[in-house]
Amino acid sequence: MQCEFILHAYIIAWTGDIPTLSKVMNIMDHNSYSGCRFCDIKGIYSEKHKHIYFLTDLKKIYTKKNNSIWLIHINEIKTAVIIKEKEILLKQYDNYNNHLYY
Repeated sequence: MQCEFILHAYIIAWTGDIPTLSKVMNIMDHNSYSGCRFCDIKGIYSEKHKHIYFLTDLKKIYTKKNNSIWLIHINEIKTAVIIKEKEILLKQYDNYNNHLYY
């Protein structure tokens, strides 16, 4: 006996190398100012070495990124009226594909 049904599937985990995950998540790579996918640590650019470093302060508690934080960032970008404001937010949140929010 054959019957039709609708199957709903949800992705609960995604794995891959860092450049691939960054592209899938629509964020900058690990060597950007906000390169951590898990927390809000900010990188510092070294003129001498031409690289971004992450100095960890063991006394500071870094806010973990979660789905609601990503949605807040996306909403802020979408609701920005002035293009310059959107560009500032995109740079601040290190988004990879800016055109998705225009």
